[in-house]
Amino acid sequence: MVLISLFLYLSQTLGHSAGGDSLIRFMDGSMLHGELQQVSLQQGVRWAHTDLNKPVDFRPDNLAWIRFEGARPVQRNNEPSVDIRFHNGDGVLGNLIGLDEERVQFSTWFNEEMSAPREVLQSLAFLSPGFRILYEGPTSMNGWKLGRDPKAWKYRDGVFISEGVGVLGRNFDLRGSSRIEFDLQWNGTFSLIVPVYTTALDRFDYRSNSYMFYISRGYVSLQRVQSGAGVRNLGQGIIPKMQTKNRVKVEIRINKEKAEMEMHIDSKLVRKWRDANGFAATGSGMSFFSQLNGPIVRISNLRVSAWDGHSDPVKFAEASNDEDTVFLKNRDEVPGMIKSMDEQTVVINSLGADLTIPLDRITRVSLAQPKAKAQTKQPWEVRAHFAGGAAVSFDLKQWEGTQLTGNSKNFGAVKFDSKFIRRLQFNLLTSQKTNDTNGGGADQLWPWDD
Repeated sequence: MVLISLFLYLSQTLGHSAGGDSLIRFMDGSMLHGELQQVSLQQGVRWAHTDLNKPVDFRPDNLAWIRFEGARPVQRNNEPSVDIRFHNGDGVLGNLIGLDEERVQFSTWFNEEMSAPREVLQSLAFLSPGFRILYEGPTSMNGWKLGRDPKAWKYRDGVFISEGVGVLGRNFDLRGSSRIEFDLQWNGTFSLIVPVYTTALDRFDYRSNSYMFYISRGYVSLQRVQSGAGVRNLGQGIIPKMQTKNRVKVEIRINKEKAEMEMHIDSKLVRKWRDANGFAATGSGMSFFSQLNGPIVRISNLRVSAWDGHSDPVKFAEASNDEDTVFLKNRDEVPGMIKSMDEQTVVINSLGADLTIPLDRITRVSLAQPKAKAQTKQPWEVRAHFAGGAAVSFDLKQWEGTQLTGNSKNFGAVKFDSKFIRRLQFNLLTSQKTNDTNGGGADQLWPWDD
């Protein structure tokens, strides 16, 4: 048996761009900024930091994850139509080719034709028509515009931080309906305005045609701003839980066709608004405007996606112990044994009869839970989390230049470009249990079930 020895002296080519301020987290919860310089299956992970006299080698047993700055969004030939989840915590966005009693076949951004044993598949969640991820981050300040005070907002470790009065905005090319999601954290009393579908990205401007969400500790209100017509308050919603905690998940759903807007906090609807005069906003960007000096506001896990304006958000089905389940758009559930699936239909044997169901009537399917198998710890088994929605675990065999190769328990041989990896997780059996910021498995496409 040939032992592969890797010594990759790659401060310029390993991981991401040289000089990037990446972050390594250890199993005890401590963290260290710096730069990944080398990976060796014999010597471990070599990490450099300006405060260290020389780079230090860390064994993979001691690492929880490494987060890389500036990860690029994955490049797709086709927009995905299904979110595919596996029992081991992996997940990919792709397109279903077919499923039978033995295997599932699908395409992804990293392989046009993938195949996996059926027993490793947990669920398939079908995405709404026209779904596209327009932005996922933040990973840097690139592409964002700052207001008059450039020090009001800063970027650090995947988070936008505001400690003063100022605006931070970006053009997302919002055209139709959309979903905007982010984690919001604060201390003290704060006031945050989120203008959407705006042209004013670096300033607060009542002359722009937009909608503005006013978020404070316990309340949210919505205003329509229209040039020549002034400002109209569309109503307020109460958020009691924001008075007893300092971090929430925010989602704004905007149905442009119906001129309807919703605010969800921690997966629960707070308020729904409808503009009786029709959709008035004419811009394609959004911004964050922190109104107060002193309170720290943090924005992270921001995802902006195109939406059909009608479909419910993706929900991931829990696997039953002994049978498959098909979930329909009318909220009916069909239990049984899925015999086959293709791009058009699902055939499921339910109560002794074979039923053929068109795929466009289905929101998701779950597969029966297989018998648990003993898991053995592999020192170089890692999970790569990609910018744009995927997480794949594999036994790392080689990291040469920007190319990682390894063997996945689900897919077999895999190969990835490191420039798309935003986080590399180690110690998969235990690292997600150290605390909730480690994020063990695949990230939720929409974080309803966190």
